[in-house]
Amino acid sequence: MRWTQRYGIVAIAIIVVLALIFVLQQKQHYEEQTRQTIETLQNRIDYVSRLNDEHLQELSSIKQQNIRLIRSFNSIKACHRRNNISTNSISNSTITDETFNDNTVDSLKNGFHLPPSFSYLKHLSGRYDMLSPAFRRQTTNTNSLRSNVSFIIGIPTVKRDKQSYLIETIKSLIDNLNNDDMERSLIVIFIAEPLDIEYVRTTAQQIEKLYNKYIENGLIEIISPPMEFYPDFDNLKLSLNDDKQRVKWRTKQNYDFTYLMMYSSIRGKYYIQLEDDVVTKPAYIQIIESFINKQKDQDWFMLEYSSL
Repeated sequence: MRWTQRYGIVAIAIIVVLALIFVLQQKQHYEEQTRQTIETLQNRIDYVSRLNDEHLQELSSIKQQNIRLIRSFNSIKACHRRNNISTNSISNSTITDETFNDNTVDSLKNGFHLPPSFSYLKHLSGRYDMLSPAFRRQTTNTNSLRSNVSFIIGIPTVKRDKQSYLIETIKSLIDNLNNDDMERSLIVIFIAEPLDIEYVRTTAQQIEKLYNKYIENGLIEIISPPMEFYPDFDNLKLSLNDDKQRVKWRTKQNYDFTYLMMYSSIRGKYYIQLEDDVVTKPAYIQIIESFINKQKDQDWFMLEYSSL
């Protein structure tokens, strides 16, 4: 009986020791995971902090450039006033770096001026032809081409592994536009698949089959960019501790958005970017416009209605 009790006590002791060892190992494993997580987060914070410092330096440089531009513009304007010449008659030979249109003047007055887009697209080296879409479907009636509209709605879309909601999104956008808003809007469908021209054509044909009326009256345009617009994705620097595939995806998406915004920027006043799987409310343009009008006393560059 005593031996049995002793063996029982020994067995319990062994179990307790093993349990303690297991708990300690689990604790060490958890602590290691926590340490790695904290280290990863710290690396991301450090990276974002460095980016922020760089951007602050760039903004400071741009601000100084703005001050010089404003002074130069005011000087030119004063000179032309003295000579009774309108500032609208300033020729390109007088000012080679910028064309002073109404938007430029407004941006200078507001103390905010963006550098030329090509300064960020160094791989193009001034190849302006790479800004022309590789595929474009728009109205065949040049008189119906739209410009100076109130709202440009840009919808970037890519090939989906599963179901695409692009057609439903277009339907929702059109159904909830009244006639007046339809006349002062432009919907740009951006098919971001430059390597799959067959998919681009097939998608465009699907849209055309259902909404050819709106293509021909100028409401809808379909474009796809040339492959040469994009940089070499195999030579990208890894960032934010993301793997190469994730960095490629992020970079391409940035270039997709850039191309769509550049294409749309000269077509109207306000640019709205949407996902390709949204459902709109009735009179959504009036709702958006009403909100914009409430910001008249604010200096704003972008208004956010939802997260992309």
